[in-house]
Amino acid sequence: MAVDPLIVKARLDIILERVTRIKHIETMTQEQYLKDELLQSAIERNLQIIAQAIIDICTHLIAHNHWGSPKSYAGAVTIIANHKVIDSTLAERLIHLVKLRNVLVHLYLKVDQKIVYQSARSIVNDAKLFTDTILKFVDSR
Repeated sequence: MAVDPLIVKARLDIILERVTRIKHIETMTQEQYLKDELLQSAIERNLQIIAQAIIDICTHLIAHNHWGSPKSYAGAVTIIANHKVIDSTLAERLIHLVKLRNVLVHLYLKVDQKIVYQSARSIVNDAKLFTDTILKFVDSR
């Protein structure tokens, strides 16, 4: 079964839309961010959605290309990097986001807002790189 470009592109659209919602984080200092609890909640939720869309895309590519079964969501990112869909440097940053998503969803630990702030700033650029790379991969099929 082939990769369904409509499924992948719908998830990519979600990523880009949610990044647009948090893009203003680039103009904020960490101190400004840490003072605004409502903003923190909004950023957390958008990061969670972005990470989930990345996970969904990775697992879709893995399943439809018969690349095995990831043992974790972070493992799904590693698998697509191992198959040269994305580069390993980007994969490492996305794995950090996926792990943060797990903390946000399951409340394993107290959420460190400094990590959330850095992740939000990072994903603004990484999302564009990820979406461009995935689109190129899907369109080449």
